[in-house]
Amino acid sequence: MGPLYQAGEKAYVQALLEQARHTGAEVRELGGQAGDADLSAGNFPRPSLVLAPADDTRVVLEEQFGPSLPVLPFDDEAVAVARANDTPYGLCSSVWTADPARAATVARRLRSGCTFVNAHGAAHLDERAPFGGLGHSGIGREMRVEGLREFMDPHAVGFPA
Repeated sequence: MGPLYQAGEKAYVQALLEQARHTGAEVRELGGQAGDADLSAGNFPRPSLVLAPADDTRVVLEEQFGPSLPVLPFDDEAVAVARANDTPYGLCSSVWTADPARAATVARRLRSGCTFVNAHGAAHLDERAPFGGLGHSGIGREMRVEGLREFMDPHAVGFPA
């Protein structure tokens, strides 16, 4: 895991975790070794899992771009998809299952710019695939023909027949 860009971003992620703890969610910060590097001056929050937070917890509701992941258990797939889509954000989503057909079915129902199966992150996309989000998670696309079209303003000229 790399550092966050600014100290304020690290503080933001830490505030999300504190709010989750305050509401009763279990927060598990992951260990690991930093090697010989001195990370005290950098913006390196520990990777963490937030187990079973309420749907109105900030770590569930807000985009953080930090190394914290809320884990939301579910029993009903339709409810899980509805919960995942109940957000103004939609950059990326992921589906984790051993059943490829089920993954494809769920992925088609998710409202996001891209969906990953048993992985997460743009590095798992073919570099020719368009990349971008929906809603408050971005406007337009990068890469491929869709990305090029972001730089184009078509102009039609008509002449009398």
